[in-house]
Parts: sequence; structure tokens; C-alpha cells
Amino acid sequence: MTGRRRILSGLALAAAAWPLAAWTRAAAAPAPRETYWGSGQSFAGQNYVAGTDGDGALQAHAPLPDRGHALAVRPGTGEAVICARRPGTFLAVVDLATGAITRMVDAPEGHHYQGHAVFSPDGRLLFVTENAFAAARGAIGVYDAAAGYARAGTLPSHELDPHDIVLAPGGYLLAVANGGILTHPDFGRTKLNLDTMSPSLAIVDARDGSLAADYRLPAALHQLSIRHVAVRADGLVAVAMQHEGPETERPPLVGLLRGAGEIRLLEAPAPVQARMANYCGAITFDATGAVFAASHPRGGLSTFWDAEDGTYLGLAEVADGCGIAPDGTPGGFILSSGAAGLWRYSVAAAALTRLPGDAAPILRWDNHLTRIAV
Repeated sequence: MTGRRRILSGLALAAAAWPLAAWTRAAAAPAPRETYWGSGQSFAGQNYVAGTDGDGALQAHAPLPDRGHALAVRPGTGEAVICARRPGTFLAVVDLATGAITRMVDAPEGHHYQGHAVFSPDGRLLFVTENAFAAARGAIGVYDAAAGYARAGTLPSHELDPHDIVLAPGGYLLAVANGGILTHPDFGRTKLNLDTMSPSLAIVDARDGSLAADYRLPAALHQLSIRHVAVRADGLVAVAMQHEGPETERPPLVGLLRGAGEIRLLEAPAPVQARMANYCGAITFDATGAVFAASHPRGGLSTFWDAEDGTYLGLAEVADGCGIAPDGTPGGFILSSGAAGLWRYSVAAAALTRLPGDAAPILRWDNHLTRIAV
């Protein structure tokens, strides 16, 4: 495969295989203060990447050429990459101290970006979910950050529509949320294969692109698109999904995966399940890993779940609330709204408080929020 040798040379490989149960995101270095980063728009329609402090006050921002989606933090540095929203074609490298865009990276011909990326633990390589629309397949683009984000190769995602992506701490196992949906930029965001879609959670070996493990839902739920994953330090995986079938159906939208088992689907009480509107926008664990949260912007709420037994714990109502990040406290989260504003929620107190800081000109926050250090 083109670029495979370069990928191998850039990976700091462990001497022994890392167990599949040890998936996790590479952690940012400890920070003296909390900051929250995401993309958003002004009411005039200008797109930005921006960071706020823990009170929601704007710390840094820079304009983007179009809507951004999720942020990937480069370990050991003061930079991150914001990915374009599907079907965008840019990656923007951000200086987290100033918010300045220091480099723009374009998708290769025949590809567009799918919104998410993750760095290798040493910060050298960036793995980006892509739609290789010219070939009608899912792909993972590999970029060498140490060489100015030059493209180092392409790996298969092993299904259509890769979206979220997570890296193992050993540096070579990628957990990829394949939504299973066929799209083509000639048709915008139109979904072209809803009758035959086949989502998966694929574990891809970054050394050669081989499929290490493949998790799928029952055939009757083939229209339940796997979109996002969050991973606890011990390998517990929380999964967020979006239903592309009839609106009258109310399938489970969140699940848990332990080790090499099956995805266990979780349901909220029927009235809450209905309010989720068949859509999850983001998923994350709290700082302790005891609780995880999923956002449902179409229903104007986020739900909270016990990570050990899957018990539904409650909800918080935020209009068009999609971005969600842990706030560093047990059961604590920060929520961002596409209708404007940032909010703090405590599961233990069942208390929702709007943050007082003014994040203007960012008034409409996009899908994801990331807690990082500057």
C-alpha cells in the first residue's frame, strides 16, 4: 500500500502487541487551568475555531474558511488540528496559545474529510477519517506533523463513512466508528444507501491497515449508524449512534463495549428515548470515568449514564446542545449550544448553570467541545 513504509517508520511501536481492551485517547499534558475549544459561528455566518476559560470567557479565536467539526490535540506541543465538517476539505493547524491558524492542509483529490482525527502518542503522525468518494470507500489519511503535515499514506477504514477515530496508547491500534453511509460531494450531505447501509466499529492496525477486530450491531439494526466513541482508561468503550430508519422507530442510541464482547445497547425511559429524536451528537466520559454523557441536539437535551451498569441517570436541557466535555470534577460536564452559550452540569446535584463568560463573536457552537490545556 502506498505510504505504508513511511507510516511504519513514523510509529513508535511497542515490543509486544497492545491488548485490544486498552484503547484510549492520547491525553494532553496536565494544565494549570481548564480551557475548552471548539468551532462555531457568528450570527453573521463567519466560522471560527475558539477557546474559552472555565467560565466561558473567550481566550483565543481565529476565522475558518467553513464549518469546523472536532479538534485533535497534538501531544507534547501547544497546537491542535481542527477538522472540516463533512464534506469539507481542510485541516487547520491551531496555535493554542493565540488561536492563530499556522497551517492549512487540503484533502487529496478524490477524498474529503469526515470531521475527526487523532494523533499518535508521540505527536508525529495524525490519523484523519476520510471519504474516498472517487472509489466509494472509507479511508484513514495519515499525515506527518513533523514534516509540515505532509501526507504519509492511506489506510482502509474497512467500511463506508468513517467518522470518529480513537488511538491505542501503544500507538498502532485505531478504533474507527464507521457510520456505514454512502455519500458523494456531488450530492452534498445526501445519504445514498440507507436501505443497504452496514455500520461497524472497526479496530484497524495502523502498521499495515489490517482489520484487528470488527464489531457490528444485529442485522435488524443496520440503519443504526455508529458515529462516535469515547474510551475510558481501562478500555471500556461508550458508543453513540444515529438512527437512519423510520422516524416512528425508537431504537437504542447509546451502548457500551467491554473487551472483545458485543456492543450492549442501552435505553432511557420511553419519554426520554423519544425526546432523543433518534440522534446522538457527541459522547464523553466524566473525569473519573464513572459516568458518561451523550448529547442529543435535535431533542434539546443531553443524557447521563452510569458507566458500570449502564443505568440511565438523568438529563439536562440545552437548546441545540451538542458539544460536551468533562469539566474535571466527578460527574461534571461543560455543554455547548448551537443556539448560543456554554453550560455546566453536575450529575450529582442535577444542576445546570449557564457560564457567565462572554464568548463573542462565537455565538453558535458547532458539534464538539474539547477540554485541553494551553
